[in-house]
Amino acid sequence: MSFNPPNAQRRFSLDRWLLVLCAVILGLTVLYPTLRLLVQALLQWDSAVLREGYAWVTVRNTLVIGLGSVIGAGVGGTTLSIVLTRYTFPGSRVLAALAYLPFTLPPLVGVLSFYYLIGRDGFVARFADQVLGIPDAVLPGLWAILLIHTYSFYVFFYAMVAPALANLDRYQLEAARTLGASRVRVFFRVTLPLLRPSLMGASLLTFMSSCASFSAPYFFGDEFPVLSVAIYTERSQDNQAAAVTLTVILALVSLLGILLFRSSQRFGGSGSKGTPRPIGSTSGRLAAGVSAWGVIALLLLPHATILWLSFADYRAWNTELIPTTMTLQNYTDLFANRNAFGPIRNSLWMSALATAATLVVALPAAYLIARRRPGGAWLNVLVMIPWALPGTVIAINLIVAFNDPWLPIYGTVWLLPLAYFVRNIPMLTRMVGAAFETFDATLIEAGRTLGAPRRYCFWHVILPLVAPAVVAGAALVFATCLGEFVASILLYQTGNIPIAVKINMEWRASVGAAFAYSVLLMVMVAATFLFSRKFASRIL
Repeated sequence: MSFNPPNAQRRFSLDRWLLVLCAVILGLTVLYPTLRLLVQALLQWDSAVLREGYAWVTVRNTLVIGLGSVIGAGVGGTTLSIVLTRYTFPGSRVLAALAYLPFTLPPLVGVLSFYYLIGRDGFVARFADQVLGIPDAVLPGLWAILLIHTYSFYVFFYAMVAPALANLDRYQLEAARTLGASRVRVFFRVTLPLLRPSLMGASLLTFMSSCASFSAPYFFGDEFPVLSVAIYTERSQDNQAAAVTLTVILALVSLLGILLFRSSQRFGGSGSKGTPRPIGSTSGRLAAGVSAWGVIALLLLPHATILWLSFADYRAWNTELIPTTMTLQNYTDLFANRNAFGPIRNSLWMSALATAATLVVALPAAYLIARRRPGGAWLNVLVMIPWALPGTVIAINLIVAFNDPWLPIYGTVWLLPLAYFVRNIPMLTRMVGAAFETFDATLIEAGRTLGAPRRYCFWHVILPLVAPAVVAGAALVFATCLGEFVASILLYQTGNIPIAVKINMEWRASVGAAFAYSVLLMVMVAATFLFSRKFASRIL
């Protein structure tokens, strides 16, 4: 006869209820829409789309964009990681602080800034035409998209490779050099294998993000169609069968990325960590400093472009190289319009609702998965399904699943925040799960042994340890929802137009208002990150 302590029984009961809560919500919002889309695709499979060859062109282009983005972002992010973790030079600290700057630029806002930098009406084209006498100096669509993706996604490589380099065992590198290996051979035979897990993880994130990218191909891909834009086009033309067929193909492309860039290796560091060393020669320091400040200028250029153009008088900017007539009219018109803050208000309440819902599910899911509770492995599969699906696929999933009389959510304002919730569940669960994995459960037992009640242990032991990860994750979810565009353009209704969709509308009608909205969006995203860091530091 076995005896289970009351505490163990209560914990098992709590774990079971948390599992049921997460399984029901994720089953309804993730598993059911995915299965429903697969059934719908089998029933409405549009073979004509495949026979015409257009679908295979978009598949090829999507794969080219994905692999090209991995190469561009990988070279840029890894090079920056190596330089900043190995050397110090004038501007290195500023560059390291600004390396994450692309994360603060919402996708649509970033693409708009690049449109006016390298697009047909951009500064580069105007300079080539007016100064160099070269008309129509515009990057082809493929190269423009790859440039934007390199800027946007190199952060994945920097964020994952830089910590791995910092933890690299320098004794292994020194041993290889002592045995006569050249620096190039050491890099390719020792350093790269040790960095392989980080490189493969960053490559997977970049590949999937670039294949799912919508904003850059939407603006620059007129002659280079990709799957995400093709799905939107078919959906806009009410070709449901074609849209569903292309959606399944895009999901298969994303799964191909998981198979291509998966890595089962784990990075193992040791106690011999190196520190960045200053560059010895004066000329080397000068060259590195100039290069660093040049890179800093490039990182700030899209943000500065958005800010500059928000004050430009577009009625006076016709053939000038850059707008010289500045005005506050773009902002005064915006603040004078009582309806102008509707999209901002919509984005705020939908982002807040999605963040709160994500917390409700991600916290117990992360706990069950990280602490390896019963059912946690299956829950992990449900959580990671949205991570393997692009935003376009998730949007079509929800349209197909909730366009039924018994689930009449399609056509209401609730479907878009639901899409925000589904898209961000994997990210927040991963971030909070990392905190739970490192949490020492014996701290709770010690507190209980000393007579502290459960409530006291929660507020004074558990919360201070996991709160920074929770706050940082919630802030990232909220900021991501604020600037989300790909699902928004497919799911918005007239009653909940978000700010990203409003920017797209205004850009086609009133450019000044579009950039004023863009600046406000950047300020909200930046304020979210600053608030989260300050709040987390207070908790600690």
